[in-house]
Amino acid sequence: LGMGDNIYLGDRDGVRTPMQWSPDRNGGFSRADPASLVLPAIMDPLYGFQAINVEAQSKDSHSLLNWLRRMLAVRQRHSAFGRGTLRFLRPQNRKVMAYLREHEGDTILCVANLARTAQAVELDLSEFAGWAPMEMSGSTPFPPIGHLTYLLTLPPYGFHWFQLCEKTDGPSWSTAPSGVQAEQHTFVLRGDVATLVEPPHRAVLESEVLPNWMSGRRWFQGKDAELLATRVKGFSPLPGAPNQILAELEVETSTGTSAYVVPLGVAWEDDVGDPYAHNFAMARVRRGALVGDLTDGFLTTEFVRSVMAGLRSNATLTSPFGDIEFTSAPFEAGDDAEIEWSSAEQSNSSVIIGREIVLKLLRKVVPGVHPEAEMTRVLSERGYPHVPAFVGEVRRIAPDGAPHTLMVAQAFIYSQGDGWDWTQDYLHRVIDDLVLAGDQTATPDFGSYAEFARVLGRSLAEMHGVLAQPSGDAAFAPEIMDAKAVEGVRASVLQQVDGALAVLEKGGDWTDQGGLGDIADGLRQRRSEIAQTVDRLANAGSGQVRTRIHGDLHLGQVLVTGGGVTFIDFEGEPTKPLEDRRAKASPLRDVAGMLRSFDYAAALGAIAAANVAQGVQERAVDVVSQFQSVASEAFLDGYGEVAGAVSTELLDLFLLEKAAYEVRYEAANRPAWLGTPLRGLAATVDRLLGGDL
Repeated sequence: LGMGDNIYLGDRDGVRTPMQWSPDRNGGFSRADPASLVLPAIMDPLYGFQAINVEAQSKDSHSLLNWLRRMLAVRQRHSAFGRGTLRFLRPQNRKVMAYLREHEGDTILCVANLARTAQAVELDLSEFAGWAPMEMSGSTPFPPIGHLTYLLTLPPYGFHWFQLCEKTDGPSWSTAPSGVQAEQHTFVLRGDVATLVEPPHRAVLESEVLPNWMSGRRWFQGKDAELLATRVKGFSPLPGAPNQILAELEVETSTGTSAYVVPLGVAWEDDVGDPYAHNFAMARVRRGALVGDLTDGFLTTEFVRSVMAGLRSNATLTSPFGDIEFTSAPFEAGDDAEIEWSSAEQSNSSVIIGREIVLKLLRKVVPGVHPEAEMTRVLSERGYPHVPAFVGEVRRIAPDGAPHTLMVAQAFIYSQGDGWDWTQDYLHRVIDDLVLAGDQTATPDFGSYAEFARVLGRSLAEMHGVLAQPSGDAAFAPEIMDAKAVEGVRASVLQQVDGALAVLEKGGDWTDQGGLGDIADGLRQRRSEIAQTVDRLANAGSGQVRTRIHGDLHLGQVLVTGGGVTFIDFEGEPTKPLEDRRAKASPLRDVAGMLRSFDYAAALGAIAAANVAQGVQERAVDVVSQFQSVASEAFLDGYGEVAGAVSTELLDLFLLEKAAYEVRYEAANRPAWLGTPLRGLAATVDRLLGGDL
C-alpha cells in the first residue's frame, strides 16, 4: 500500500501499526476506541488511513496496490525472471541499469533509471536486429531493433520490462524500416536517375538490390515463398521530378509471378525535407560531388508533388509499357500544401496532402478495373456520405488496352482512428472501470458502444441500399440470385468448410491449447451434418438480391468520426483475383464479416482481461464476452432498422463461410490466433445443429 511508518513509536513498533483496510474508524482494523489500541493507527494527512487504505487503492487502477498485482502477474507468466540467466548490458549512461534475463527461448530486457531526473540511454542490442521489443505491462509493441544502438527514455526512477520478440512487427505507427538492412551497393550515375534501369546498372539493381529490399517490405505478399527473380517490367520518368521514376517490378516467387509499383527516387544527403526517405534506402547513389540514397520514391516530396500536378492537369504520359493516365475531379489542395506520410508501410502506402487529400499507392498491380477507385467513385456520385469522396486515379493503360490502377486519391477524413483500435481502447476502459469498482457484481454500461454499433449497422445498410439502386452500368446493376447463383454460393461455402476441416485434420501444436483439439475432433466428426446444413441454408438465397458489396469488411475498415462512421479500403481481399473482388454477392457477407470482427475484438479483449488485478479476472473475462453479445445485437438492430428483416439462414451460411476462411488463414499465418475462429466456427455449428462441441 505504501502506508509509511510511525517513526515516533520507537524500536520496531513503527511498522507494527494496524493494517489500513478502509477510511473507517482505526482504518477498518478494529471498532475499538482509538485511545485503547496498543499501537495507534497512522493518522497523519499524507500516510493516514483516511488517504491510504486497501479499499481506496483497490478501486484505483493506477494505485500502488494494483500496480504491484499486475507486476506479479507478469512475473508469474515468465519464468525467465526467476530462473533465467542474468546478463548485464553496459550503456554509456551509468545512471541507467540494463540487463537481459533469458530462459528457454524467452528473452526479457529490463531497463531501470536509478536517477531522480529523466534519463536517455542507448543500448547495444544489435544481436537482436530485426526483433521488436514488447513492453510487458501493457503488451505495447515498440519499434524494431536495428544494427545501431537502441534509444530509450525513462522518467525519474522509471523502468521498463520488454519481451524481445523475433516474429512480432513494431507498432503500426512506426516508420522504422522493417527487417535488417543489408550492406548497400553504390551506383555511380553519369546521367539522370533513369540510367539506373538501363545497362549496366539494371543487372545489379535486379539481381542484388531489389530482391533484398523487397523481401523486407510489409506490403510484399511473397515473404513466405522463395524469391526467384525481380525484374523491372517498365518505367516512366515523371514531369518536374528529375530525381524520380515510376517503375513497375515483376517479382517471381516459388508460388507465382506478381507485379508491384515501386517508384524509384534519389534522396540527396543535403536534402532534409523528406523525413522517411533515407530510412527506406535500398542503395547508395553518387553523381559527381553529390551523394544520396536510392529509396522508395513515394516517400519523397518531389514524387508526391509531381503526381498531384499530373492529377490537377489530367495529364497523360507516354511510355514504352503503356500510357499513364491521370484523371481527377477538381480539388483544392495547392502546390505548396503540407505533406504528411501517415505510415511508411502498410499493405498499400498512403500520404496526406494538406489535410485535404489522401493519395494511396496500390502496391500490387493487377490488370482490370480496380474496385477501390470504382466503388468510391460510384458511391460518391450517388451521394453516399460515409465514404471518402473520390478525387482522382492514376492508371497505366497497357498496349492491349487493359487498365492497371496504380494510385487512388480520396478526400481526407478527420477521425478518431479505425474501429478496431477504437474498440480495443473502449474495452480497456471498461476493464479498468471494473477494476476500479472492485465489485464482482458490477455491470458495465455498454450504452456508448451499443450506440456506435447501431450507427455502424445503419450506415452499412444505407450503403447496401445505395448499391442496390438500379443502374445502367452492368457492373453495378442488382441481380436476383437464380439456381446457378445459389449453387455458386453453396460451392464457395463448402470449399471453405472443407478447407478448414482439412486444416483441423492435419493438426499441429495448437491442439494442446485450451481444448482446441477436442473442438477440432468434434467438428470433423460432424462433417456430413455440416455439409447438409450448408445445402439447406444456401437454398435460402434463391430469389435474394445480390449487389456489389464492400467484400472485406471488418472493424479495421471503418473510421470512427465525430458523429458516425466512414467505410474505407474497398479493394477487397488482396489475395483474391480482381474479378472475384468485383463480383456481386449478398450484402449479408458484409454483415457476417463485421459480426466476426466483433468476435475477434472480444477475444483480444479477453486477453487484456486475464491480465488485470487478481480477484476480478474472471469477472472481467465474463464482461468482455457480454460485450460481444451487446455489440452484435446492436449492430444487427441498426442494420435491420434500415434494411428491414434479413434472412437469418443466409446470414448463418456466411458466418460459417467466414469462420471457416479464418481458420484456414490463421493456421497458415498466425497459429496462435487459431482458437478465435475455431471456437467461432464451433459455436455456429453447435447453434445450427445442436449439441456441444
